[in-house]
Amino acid sequence: MLALSKYSDKGANKRDMMNNAKEKNNRLLIAFIFIIMILSAISDNVRGIFVPSFKSDFSVSNTQIGTIIVIGSIGYIIFSYLGGILCEIIGHKKVLLIGTGFMTLSLITLSQSPNFIILLIGMFLLNAGWSLIGISINTMVPLLAAGFNAILMNLIHFSYGIGATITQKATGTLLYKGIDWRSIYLYIAILFGIVFITFIPVKTPFIRKAQKDSKIDYGYIFKNKVLYFYMIGLGLYVSSEMATSNWFVNYMKEAYNISENVGTYYTTVFFGIFALGRLFGGFIVEKLGTTKSVLISSVLAFFFYALGIILGEKGLFVIALSGLFFAITFPTLILTVSNVFRKNSAYAVGIITMATSAISMAMNFFMGWLNDAMGVRYAYYTIPICLFISAFFIFLIHKNSSKREKQ
Repeated sequence: MLALSKYSDKGANKRDMMNNAKEKNNRLLIAFIFIIMILSAISDNVRGIFVPSFKSDFSVSNTQIGTIIVIGSIGYIIFSYLGGILCEIIGHKKVLLIGTGFMTLSLITLSQSPNFIILLIGMFLLNAGWSLIGISINTMVPLLAAGFNAILMNLIHFSYGIGATITQKATGTLLYKGIDWRSIYLYIAILFGIVFITFIPVKTPFIRKAQKDSKIDYGYIFKNKVLYFYMIGLGLYVSSEMATSNWFVNYMKEAYNISENVGTYYTTVFFGIFALGRLFGGFIVEKLGTTKSVLISSVLAFFFYALGIILGEKGLFVIALSGLFFAITFPTLILTVSNVFRKNSAYAVGIITMATSAISMAMNFFMGWLNDAMGVRYAYYTIPICLFISAFFIFLIHKNSSKREKQ
């Protein structure tokens, strides 16, 4: 009996040590995810601030600036699809590493771009890397954080908001002090390179679906109408968020003659309050429920944005405040995908992300064309229109989720 007790104690100690090591690895992985998200946000959000510089340096129009968004989105679309498959085959960490490597390479390319074509190539690679990072993180979190998924997902995306907030005022200040956009891209590339190298030896759990789930059931995914609600709802929401990042500074400059340095004050407020929304949003989601929280938030985002545009220059701060209601939409809705698609969830997220990017690409290119055709004041109404339609499809997702819970 004594010997049996000793063996039992040894086994329990070994299990405790293994659990502690696993928790330590997971904490380290989460820390790296936070850092990568911050750097990705910086890389993704400087583009909007650089739009006036791109236009002057390469002598391009608003429509051609829209081409940057199209090319970048094509990269995002292709690698979102591939990323979902790769997560199922080689695991999330390797996909995350590949994405980080792409980001480093793309930022170096952008910093050295001698002409508009090389700039487009850099944007393609940047969005390819960001899509691999996004798909890896968004499908990894539900497997890492049983019991507090919504909180962790929103906290991780809060770090994206932090990066976006830092970017706005810091980049505006650097440009004002005479540091050009090429140098800024190079500095970010160096930071990404450091993260890439230090992340390689980090021991993280190899997370992959069971073998029986590895075969993709296309009928199961594509015959579900909720898939298309996600595509349109998220697609138009992301269109609005990206359009704010890409066109808000340009809108203020052309409509109200506000400089980039002053304009970034409003974008800093938008992304700062956006980040705060993600910091606390997860706790609200846990209380109210996922789809219900997103529905309320998306309706309020539409109301504030539309009101801000109607008020003209006095409404710029109201537009900035709408960032609070943008906060929880993307991370929370992506989190619910695994509840709808119990198998092949990484692939489903990849398909939804791919469609989301395609819609965002089309809308942002259309907005660039509208800027030239109708003027920025009228073109900017595209954003609240997208938010309104997005809210409708989020309502349909909520309605279907409620039905499923009652069954």
